[in-house]
Amino acid sequence: MLEHCYRFIFGLWAICLLPFALVDKPARNHNINFMMSLVFAITFIIPGYLAPPDSFIYPLRTDTMTELEFTIVPPRNFSGALFFKIDWGDGETLDWIGPFRAPVEPTRYHKYRAPGNYIIRVISKDSSENLSDWSSPCSVKVIPSLVKWFFPTIEAIVAAPTLDEHGNIYIGDDSGTFYSLNPNGELRWTFSCRQPIYASAAVHRGLIYLPSLDSHLYCLDTLGKLHWSVNLADELWTPPAINADGTLFLTTDAGRLVSLTPQGKIRWSVKLGNEISSAPTIGPDGMVYVSADSFYSFTPKGKRRWALAVPEDAYFFAAAVPDRDGNLVVGNFDGHIYTIRPDGKIRWRLPVPDEDEIRTEVIYGPEGTTFWGTDGYYLCARKDTGALRIIYEANDVICATPAVSANGTVYILPDDGTFYAFDRQGRLFLKQDIAYGDKDIYYTSSPVIGPDGTVYVGSWDGGLYAFYGDAPPAETIWSQFRQNAQRTGRAITKKQRR
Repeated sequence: MLEHCYRFIFGLWAICLLPFALVDKPARNHNINFMMSLVFAITFIIPGYLAPPDSFIYPLRTDTMTELEFTIVPPRNFSGALFFKIDWGDGETLDWIGPFRAPVEPTRYHKYRAPGNYIIRVISKDSSENLSDWSSPCSVKVIPSLVKWFFPTIEAIVAAPTLDEHGNIYIGDDSGTFYSLNPNGELRWTFSCRQPIYASAAVHRGLIYLPSLDSHLYCLDTLGKLHWSVNLADELWTPPAINADGTLFLTTDAGRLVSLTPQGKIRWSVKLGNEISSAPTIGPDGMVYVSADSFYSFTPKGKRRWALAVPEDAYFFAAAVPDRDGNLVVGNFDGHIYTIRPDGKIRWRLPVPDEDEIRTEVIYGPEGTTFWGTDGYYLCARKDTGALRIIYEANDVICATPAVSANGTVYILPDDGTFYAFDRQGRLFLKQDIAYGDKDIYYTSSPVIGPDGTVYVGSWDGGLYAFYGDAPPAETIWSQFRQNAQRTGRAITKKQRR
């Protein structure tokens, strides 16, 4: 039936278009446009015509240990029931499934036995047995394992991993144990704190600065030797920001901003509010910026330059991030992204979908695209002058800051416990469940991308994962949590990198 329909359509095209070759160009163009519209209209009302499936959700990369999750999105403009057959590209075919009616999106699973590149195709039929053509090919790359290695920890991890210049990894867990691993995932040494570690460590000039809920900031060398510790009398939930000269800036749970020397001596301390949930940021101008009930700017010597007040129900949870023009970009609980000029004036304010709370830092991709997550489960993106778009809707809040590679691939861990990556076009790149238990705090491990492209992320089930990534981190002003893999929280411009 479908073959006869196609022959009729092609014959109709030939009959309709041939006479116009004999008339003058203006008339020919007008008549061709008219007849094209007519033929298209006839094409889609011919009984028995069924368009091939054209919308699917699946990861572009999977492994031989994981079942590929493949979802078919039926056409919204087809009101009838549809059946689908899937050719997995490895010699296996899933026979007809259905019937399905939009908006039902059938999902099926398939496990590949060998690594390689495979082409998935789908064909559909309606209740009258009219067949579509096969869909366009869906390419999937199968590798032996998505996970490079896994290291189990004593308790849950909500802190973000940190790397030193040699690729060693540092991470703390809920038991107060601080781990150092080599790039192969082998334990180098551990250090014990008296309370949980929820903050990432920061590394500068061969020294590791580790905050803990036991109120101490610890300074260790990369071999695990304690150089000093200082009791700041408040719980420490966030990493310090470190200036080029080694000066430390740290916030406390009781709302204080504290500056310390590289030797652990307190330089100055100021009280800002009842609590501070994020780390300070050192801008390209060398000033220190702090998010809290208001947005603050300080000189490195502790003098307040200005404070931007917001309504009582608004709160800056995440740290600010500089843009290429020296403005500060930060999300708020009022559901808006703020861009604030260095003089404290608001440049613009952008509402996010559903105006949900924002807890993540903003990061920058290689083409100037910004990414962030929301409590409304959305991973959002926006180009410099473009409209905001939703990359993905997760199954729980996103409070961990994403990381973006030099290829534009974005890695993210929402609170649904599934680790995701999306490529430059917003297509699902990989997907792996890494946490199944409950978590009762709004802190989640933010991934870090190493110089070889390996992506590290912690699980609140207890353990650190290393994934095969696609590229090193993007060379932008802020491509991952706290700017870099050392988590120093200091903006570095292209000019400064040179």
